[in-house]
Amino acid sequence: MNHSIEYYNLQQHKLYEYMVGLTQNVTGVEKIFAELIACLLDFSSQISSIGQKFHTQISSGNEPDILVCLYQQVSNYLLRLSQNWDNTAQKIKSEIAEPYTQFVINFRQTNRNLNSESKKQVSEILETRKEMCKTQEEYWRLMKLFEQKSEQAQQMIDHIEKGHATKDDFQKLFNNSLRVQELADGMEKDYKKLLQITNERWKQFHQEWDSIFTNVGLNEQSRIMFTKQTVSSLLKLLPFDQDQSEFEEKISDLELKLKQDPKIPIKKLIEKRMQIQEGSFKFQFEEFVSYEQWKKNHQNHDQVHPLQQVQNQWIIVGDKISEEEKKLMDKYLLSLFQIDLSDKCEQIIKIKQILQKSAGRNYFITQLNKLQTKSNQDKQARFYLTLTTEQFMELLQLIRHWLNYIDLNEIYESEDIYDLLLKAIRIVRIDGKERVNLASQLSDIPLWTKVDRWIELFQFISAKKVDEKRKQAQQIMQQTQSTIFKKGVRIIGKGISMIKKIGSLQSNIIEVNESEICYMILDEINLFIYSLKLPSELSAEIIIQIASQQQHIDKDHVVKLLEKQEDFHNTQWKKFFKSGKVVLTHKTEKYERKQLYIYENKVIQGCGACLKFLSIQDQPQKLLTLNGNFNNQLKHKIKKFYLGNSQVFSDESTHQLRLRLMSQALKLKQLNIDYVEMKTKVGIEMDINNLYEETIKLDVQRSLHIHKDKINSNVLQSLLRIYAFYNQEVGYCQGMNYIAGYLYLIYQDQEIAYKAFDRMMNLYFKELYINDFSKLKTGFYAFERLLCIFLPELSSHLKDQKIDASYYVASWFITLYSNVFQYSQRSALLNVIWDLFLAEEWKGFYKATFYIFSLIQQQILNLEFDEILHYLGQLIKSEIFSISTEKELIQYIQKFDKSIKEDVSIKTTILSRFRITNRMLKSLESEYHSFQLKLNKKFNQCMKR
Repeated sequence: MNHSIEYYNLQQHKLYEYMVGLTQNVTGVEKIFAELIACLLDFSSQISSIGQKFHTQISSGNEPDILVCLYQQVSNYLLRLSQNWDNTAQKIKSEIAEPYTQFVINFRQTNRNLNSESKKQVSEILETRKEMCKTQEEYWRLMKLFEQKSEQAQQMIDHIEKGHATKDDFQKLFNNSLRVQELADGMEKDYKKLLQITNERWKQFHQEWDSIFTNVGLNEQSRIMFTKQTVSSLLKLLPFDQDQSEFEEKISDLELKLKQDPKIPIKKLIEKRMQIQEGSFKFQFEEFVSYEQWKKNHQNHDQVHPLQQVQNQWIIVGDKISEEEKKLMDKYLLSLFQIDLSDKCEQIIKIKQILQKSAGRNYFITQLNKLQTKSNQDKQARFYLTLTTEQFMELLQLIRHWLNYIDLNEIYESEDIYDLLLKAIRIVRIDGKERVNLASQLSDIPLWTKVDRWIELFQFISAKKVDEKRKQAQQIMQQTQSTIFKKGVRIIGKGISMIKKIGSLQSNIIEVNESEICYMILDEINLFIYSLKLPSELSAEIIIQIASQQQHIDKDHVVKLLEKQEDFHNTQWKKFFKSGKVVLTHKTEKYERKQLYIYENKVIQGCGACLKFLSIQDQPQKLLTLNGNFNNQLKHKIKKFYLGNSQVFSDESTHQLRLRLMSQALKLKQLNIDYVEMKTKVGIEMDINNLYEETIKLDVQRSLHIHKDKINSNVLQSLLRIYAFYNQEVGYCQGMNYIAGYLYLIYQDQEIAYKAFDRMMNLYFKELYINDFSKLKTGFYAFERLLCIFLPELSSHLKDQKIDASYYVASWFITLYSNVFQYSQRSALLNVIWDLFLAEEWKGFYKATFYIFSLIQQQILNLEFDEILHYLGQLIKSEIFSISTEKELIQYIQKFDKSIKEDVSIKTTILSRFRITNRMLKSLESEYHSFQLKLNKKFNQCMKR
């Protein structure tokens, strides 16, 4: 043990013995005072008794007068003497003994406190050194292990030259050596930190240690002075018949000497008791002992350093953790949920040592779960735990040590790793406007490169979490029931096309469910892989290897998982469009695309640009008088612009104006069709057993019930039959009934409604249903990309919850929200969405949807998987879609968006909020097709391997 510790430990023991002696002195004087009082009272009582006996002798009446007189005198004297000594005893008790007893109580309590403080100081410095010595021992052990690994690597080189080993063997050994070196470097830093902490603690110890000795001396000085004053007072109460002048002179001289040097040399007295010569002990601060120094001093590496040794009871043995270690862990974890600016360096190092035990790791993650659950209940925060940068880095340091330790020692606990990964993606810090999770800072841990460990993790989730995953799969299936598209009996669900056979066996349904469950587990592992930011090739290899061992996994599911990985890894595009600078700099390309070098096009573009400065009251149609050659082109541009940007609110008074603008935007007058002839022909030639007839009839019967007074089911069926008959490539698909119904409800004219429906289908929606729904999948892809750009926090949350856009956005795409009329008589927001769509096409759809998302973002961020699916599934039934006028809608939205103005159309706000361009959408489409080619290539390569 360090000689300083031995010295101060012995000094504390001798100080205690010294204080015990002082206590005995003061209690001895207290006892003398008590005995003196008892003696005086006894003397007074006996004298009084003798006086009473003389008085009894007088009362007998047999004595002569002279004796009676003498007896009387003696009796009176004795009684007076007895009374005097009784009074003296009472004064000594009240003025001497009782105050001194109170002083003794205080004196003893002060000594007890000083003794406890001295023990505490020695104990604390001892514990601090223990932690330092533990870390020192671990540092030496890891350095020794690294040295051994390095020697093995050198030997491996010789074996490779001789052909007894391969380069892969060397690489594996070399990587293992690097991991040991990383742990050793980390432990060396911890050792140096604790060394610094220990020396700081030594400085503090010396200050407090000197203070203890000073206080002991002051307490002893107070004892001497108070006892001197008390005994002097006693002397004044006692009668003296001799001259006291010589005695008083001597006392005065001694008192003067005491005042000249009042300090009691406690330390010298203690060192004398310790039998240590003055100046023989010299304190030295702790010094860093490198591994090379340790080797030089020890031929046998198993021996313990004589100056900085660790007692056996300090070494971590076994797997159990003590109550003290649990309290330390609880204290640290609690600090993550509150503001704590204290330095936790020493605490972190102790916890690292506890995490080397399996029980310690398990307790750590269990308590973290409990505390976060409690925090969620208290704060209503449902998913993320946001830490300060300092808290985040401290926790990161612990987790890295944990993972490196179990990897180095080949310990793999699937349950703890699973819980740890779940926490790592939820524990975040805020970096500017971005949220950085803990998992993203662990990507370089070698453990993640071992595919077999991921397979073990999959098996654990399959065994322990299968019921939970089954429930999630069922929720997704229920949610997507309303977003399934049918073309005849074709359906698309979760972005995967498949043929649904009528009368399919129950066993097939179960098999699909098993595949879904397997997919859900792989999807969770995929999320872990993405959060860890592992390389693309390694990520694909992990998924392929796990999938290849599963019986129920569907190839399309594997494609979907790899597709997600590519989406995760393709971050360059996000930066490209997020700035918006690149989009805005391509003026030359725009000039060429719109052929602005032609005079007529230049005039049209210029007139179109000036529209934003004109309100509809300014009669912008007067621009048409500029030149008759531009009339038709400008007319279309003006109508579309004011449909989306009109300052006039959408209500009953402007309904006819809105219909004219919509008709112009769809160019209905240019559509030369004879609706009556088409209807007659369909009625004659369309077979009642046609593939679409039953589906159309069924869908119409169950839609738009609350509008039966305005729309006849036969009329709606007729519109859909005619379109299906004349557009065999598309036919009829679910969702068309709502679009056709909406158009008929606003136009209230069959022919115009059909023309509008035909234009809507062929211009915008036809491509969604053909070519295996490839355009729709492109839309899902673009939606998720744009969501990541404009609402990154919401996008990140949905990805963390493993919710694809296809789970909730499909019905909005194929109905353009017109299924709102299934639940509402009127909807101002629905009209706004349609106006924006007709004005800006799919740009308007994205802008409107993202604006709605911006209003409900906070609610979604506080929800988890099943709650989000339910919330988004019920969105079209919510209050925001049931408001009938735009002014009332603005008043409602002001609860969420304070920036919106009452005198400005909501459409203007939406269009200015999100800068989505046609070029951006085209680039996304190109990227998606390029991405699909890359994905298929990777999948084929993985399958070949």
